[in-house]
Amino acid sequence: MKSFEKIVQGSITQKDKNFYLKVPGAGEFEMGLVSEGYRKLSTIMYLIASGTLTKDAVLFLAEPETNMNPKMIKPVVDAIIELSKMGVQVFVTTHDYFVQQCFNLAATYSNYSKDEKRKLDYQFISLYKDQSEIKSEYFPYLHDLEHNAVIEEFDQLYDREQELLNDN
Repeated sequence: MKSFEKIVQGSITQKDKNFYLKVPGAGEFEMGLVSEGYRKLSTIMYLIASGTLTKDAVLFLAEPETNMNPKMIKPVVDAIIELSKMGVQVFVTTHDYFVQQCFNLAATYSNYSKDEKRKLDYQFISLYKDQSEIKSEYFPYLHDLEHNAVIEEFDQLYDREQELLNDN
């Protein structure tokens, strides 16, 4: 909970069946008025506070980076990893290079750590279409995926950039 409170710089409160993000020095903001990213994080905070998100629970989190400042990505990934360490099974979908890389670095560190308490079971999953069939692949490291649309697009952007630089 502390990790999420630090990210949103506040806490959640409930009044008259409405939820608010309470930010010290700034006031209380009704959840409908805060950004989608903050609403997602505040919802996780509510699930923790209410006792719904506990050990052995499952959390599906779609694109946690949506409407977030890129500087918040690492703290958000770290907070999600803390949930996993507490025993929450977390599934994250993303189309963001930085989110993928933050999880990949964490997986690499975890898998090479000598401290058994730090080890987590990471699985990077890719769904892709092969002709008319949906297929999947999964590996403990991001770089083992053969089908990664985010990395493929990143590589194409890099190639276009190099082409422009070399033409001038």
